[in-house]
Amino acid sequence: MRRMILNSFGITSGVMKPLRAGAGYLAASLLIASLPASVHAANGGASTQVITSTHISAPDVGTSLRLSDEQIRQAELLPRPRPHFADAWGGKLVELTLPHPRPSLTDMLPTSTRTLSEMVKRETGKQLATTVELTLNNGDTLAKILKKANFSNQEIASVSSSLSNHINLRKLQVGTRFTAGIDDAKSPVALQIHMPQHKQTRLDTIEDGFLDHYVLHDPEYDQHKGWMTVKAIRPVETQLVHAGNQIDLSLYNSAKDANIPLEALDEFVTVMGFSVDFQREIRQGDSFELVFQKSVDSLSGEVMAQGKLHYAGIVLSGKKMGYFRYVHNNGRVGWYDAQGQSAVRTLMRTPINGARISSGFGMRRHPTKGYNAMHRGVDFAVPKGTPILAAGSGHIDMAGWNGSYGKYIRIRHNSTYDTAYAHLSGFAAGIRRGTAIEQGQVIGYVGSTGRSTGPHLHYEIMVNNRKVNPLTVKLPTGKSVPETEMAAFRQQIKLIESQLSGSDTPQYAGISFSSPVF
Repeated sequence: MRRMILNSFGITSGVMKPLRAGAGYLAASLLIASLPASVHAANGGASTQVITSTHISAPDVGTSLRLSDEQIRQAELLPRPRPHFADAWGGKLVELTLPHPRPSLTDMLPTSTRTLSEMVKRETGKQLATTVELTLNNGDTLAKILKKANFSNQEIASVSSSLSNHINLRKLQVGTRFTAGIDDAKSPVALQIHMPQHKQTRLDTIEDGFLDHYVLHDPEYDQHKGWMTVKAIRPVETQLVHAGNQIDLSLYNSAKDANIPLEALDEFVTVMGFSVDFQREIRQGDSFELVFQKSVDSLSGEVMAQGKLHYAGIVLSGKKMGYFRYVHNNGRVGWYDAQGQSAVRTLMRTPINGARISSGFGMRRHPTKGYNAMHRGVDFAVPKGTPILAAGSGHIDMAGWNGSYGKYIRIRHNSTYDTAYAHLSGFAAGIRRGTAIEQGQVIGYVGSTGRSTGPHLHYEIMVNNRKVNPLTVKLPTGKSVPETEMAAFRQQIKLIESQLSGSDTPQYAGISFSSPVF
């Protein structure tokens, strides 16, 4: 290898030979530049003499260099310098400006106004003579309710065309409110859509704000016959409300007397439903308390939404229980007691809201056969059509007609637990064998199919295929708060504690102060 390299440069060991010019000029120059100007072997040993007959540099014509074999070997191993990118490719350096991040909705959209009249005045310069409040009822369409505000067919078509670019008009929820603006000529010139909280926006998360939708008429606007859609941010203030009461006739009536929103009460029942049998364990004189979220319009002071639960506490015959809402780092929401133990059980004991037990587990006189027989489930009497919830996560093992059970669903939760639901009037959309189910998901509706004397849900829990009493079976709890998130969870507890301590409402459950948290 060394001989080949030396030969290519015109270098020989012990022989005087001129160096080739041309292509070897640059390589030889680099090699010689990396070595001493002249080297002699101390003992006259082996050496290499290089004579240049071509011009390496003007003053060095005819210069003779003697290089040892060791120095030549080292020179062979030296790497060549890496050329600059711009020199190698013939380009030039330029500066690039990176794109700006996508702005949030709060940066792009204007702030809303207190009233529709103010918005019309600000955006179009017109004055409203009056407004008409409208509500979308069952069976209504947008066209049908706009007719009530004297919108013509052409105006309805233009408003719908403009609004459909921002809202799916086919999925407007029953109860959605509208405000129509009428001018002095008794012609509609504006429409405001009051979207429900959970339908506000799917484009972005708006902290401390709701997304308002307006459709305004401006003759200078050249699309949709002058009807333009305007979106604006309505600032809201979020508050935590502490409420509670003693149970007199029923939990529902006591919550209603304390002005507790139905949404908060439903979530309270769901959270407590893992540990409490609301039909058998609640006694007169027991108490409960909640901390729920309320959103207030910063412009008008109107309550925009309320009911999101943050804390649930209850006292049953002197036994205290309380659970805190906690959002994990991955976004999952869980409910835990003050020590971080989960409120969730493998299965729900009562997979339906607002039910009373009409028949328990055990021997009974059969209502249709007329003789005593073992009743291997629990019957909940509720109106026909009441939603039935999946008692736990799992997969649908059967969904269809099952003899005297009528319309029937069986869910396989794991290798140990199964649940069954009978006498249904119908199945929820997408419920079929093999479907994955989440705990609390609606799977069907109460009915009276099969051998039944009236609308009710027959509910069974099976442990290793053996039917057990759903109200007394011991169920394992869910996962506790991870140790890495306990500090954040404790901060959430302190927030609720501060809300309870500063509230005028008595601490009925007082669970956050009943025992030390740390």
